[in-house]
Amino acid sequence: MPKQRLPARRAVELSMRGRANLYDFGVILLLIFGGCCSNALTLELTTRQLPASGTLLTLAQFLATTLIALFGELERRSVYGWPVLWIRKPGVPLRRWLVQVVLYFITSILNNEAFAFHIPMSVHIVFRSGGMLVNMILGYTVSGKCYSLLQLASVMLVTLGVIVATLSAAMPSASGPQTHHPMSDYMTGVTLLSLALLTSGCMGLFQEQTYAKYGRDHWHEALFYSHLFSLPLFVLQLKSLRQQITNANQTPPEWIGMCKSCEALGFYIPSYYTKLALNVFTQLLCINGVNRLTSRVSSLSVSLILVVRKAVSLLVSVVLLNHQTGSISLWSGAAAVLVGTLGYTYGGLQNSVRPAKAKRT
Repeated sequence: MPKQRLPARRAVELSMRGRANLYDFGVILLLIFGGCCSNALTLELTTRQLPASGTLLTLAQFLATTLIALFGELERRSVYGWPVLWIRKPGVPLRRWLVQVVLYFITSILNNEAFAFHIPMSVHIVFRSGGMLVNMILGYTVSGKCYSLLQLASVMLVTLGVIVATLSAAMPSASGPQTHHPMSDYMTGVTLLSLALLTSGCMGLFQEQTYAKYGRDHWHEALFYSHLFSLPLFVLQLKSLRQQITNANQTPPEWIGMCKSCEALGFYIPSYYTKLALNVFTQLLCINGVNRLTSRVSSLSVSLILVVRKAVSLLVSVVLLNHQTGSISLWSGAAAVLVGTLGYTYGGLQNSVRPAKAKRT
């Protein structure tokens, strides 16, 4: 009889664990597709009102994330018999987080500052999906990784798609209102996004090495320290930050409250800050989901899920928000990025299966 109870109990435990993992993964997908897609929408609304507000936007995101993540890193300690809250000892050496902090800060600043040079959100979304070429080059030169012919072809397809989509915004289109800006401004924005891809690729490689060495259970710790240690770096952007705050304060006032005729039940604030608050809130949901996903699945699976999320964000931006159909070049480039990502992911799965079969034989 005891021998019969053990398998049954084990089956129940496995079933409960499977349900918990399924629930956890469902929450992650909800955070990514709900939070990240909403974040892309609020980001476009925010940067449309004040395109040159990248530093202020980044500071708000980093400050809010630090404060929220702090609660998960506190623990109760006893100091001279008195209970106090203190930051728990990190599981990863702080020097590794410091390297990631610099890369993450630079990437965020570059991505947000690109909006000041009239980069449309649609191009912004597609362009940021083109980091596979950078990741492949870094993986080959730094980590000594080998890639299949399918992966090489897929990365070339993704790169071609990004180029086509980027050029589409620089050409006149009949699908929406015409807004002409100097080509030099547009190319400056593209350069900023290209540099952001490079720093993001370095950050991803370094983060993968950190998780491989210390385990994948430190995503919350990474979230906290990457934002906390970035805050002092905003001193370098103090002049630009002051100007952006001044511009934000001069935006038209917007009523916040229940009853507009009853002044005691609400107040007016510059309209920029309402969009900024929504963007920060959705950013918290998004990065929470991405960090959870990164700590649970491989980088290939992360790339696949995120590129699908970006495709949804692209549809929301072009069709729902801007009420446009988009150009053929834009959709062709986006389709090439999606197909290339799927091919790259499938090629990576094949590479991981072959060594396992070789070991068995």
